[in-house]
Amino acid sequence: MVGTKIYGYQLTIKYGTKLIKGLKTVGLKIKPNFEEILLKEQEGVAIDEFVDFDTEMSIAGDTWEKDVTEATSHEDYETLREASMLGAEVAFVYGRMTAGEKIISGYAKLTDWSEDGGSEKKAGTWSGSLKARKGSVTASTYSAT
Repeated sequence: MVGTKIYGYQLTIKYGTKLIKGLKTVGLKIKPNFEEILLKEQEGVAIDEFVDFDTEMSIAGDTWEKDVTEATSHEDYETLREASMLGAEVAFVYGRMTAGEKIISGYAKLTDWSEDGGSEKKAGTWSGSLKARKGSVTASTYSAT
């Protein structure tokens, strides 16, 4: 059997009109929630009924200070830091951004934030977590249009 390279998932975050891409690592956790019910039809045998699910993501990236030519066209960790401090909701798309590939999209809030950088903040690393708003997460197929 010939091996096929499967590249990691990507995450795009939209905060207002700003797009954040190129994250170093992304983790996805989907946890289904069930409620135990006991119905007469089940003759006393309890069953678990699916209620909804929680979606959380961990994100991390590297950052470099924007130079003057990038000031109007590039976003960096400071944009996500601002969203975190304000408790802002962001839109996200998770998956391989190739036509026909499966994606997950929705809305989430940054629930924690951490960053490390050199003394002049020229380069650094950052990480955070997102918790999706219930009912906003959907699975679909990516379309390039």
